[in-house]
Amino acid sequence: MTKLLCICTIAFAQFFSILNHEYYVGLTEVKFNPDKERLEIISRLFYDDFENVLKARYGKDLKLRPVKQSKDIEAYIKLYFDKKLRFKTGDQTHKLSYLGYEFEDDRIHIYFKINHIKNFNTLNIQNLLLTDVIEDQKNIVHCFKLNQKESVLLTRDKSEAVLKFN
Repeated sequence: MTKLLCICTIAFAQFFSILNHEYYVGLTEVKFNPDKERLEIISRLFYDDFENVLKARYGKDLKLRPVKQSKDIEAYIKLYFDKKLRFKTGDQTHKLSYLGYEFEDDRIHIYFKINHIKNFNTLNIQNLLLTDVIEDQKNIVHCFKLNQKESVLLTRDKSEAVLKFN
């Protein structure tokens, strides 16, 4: 009986150590809207990680929650994304147009668009979100163009990819 209790205790402890393991993953979805000639972008990050990165980068204790829709917060979000998330079609680098953000559980969803995109065969993506502070950060990018989907995993060491479309 003591042996069984010991085995159960060890298994229980290992189970909770796995649950406690932290992971750092962001997801960015890019959808081409041919009718509106634009890219529609949503980046999903854990909001506490994003707060920590904003604080480390800009030296301010910026709080995303509770939602106050502070103009300061939005200015820092725009500033950060302008430096850390970039898109290029052909030889043209595109500027993100910030639309806003909202929360879902422990994540923040940040919305952007890029106008005047008529068509493209390649999309160059640079995604350095959170990697300047969180070394283990991984950023998954899914891109949708008509019936085609391309995905890539980006990290601090491999922060850029070229996706090819038909």
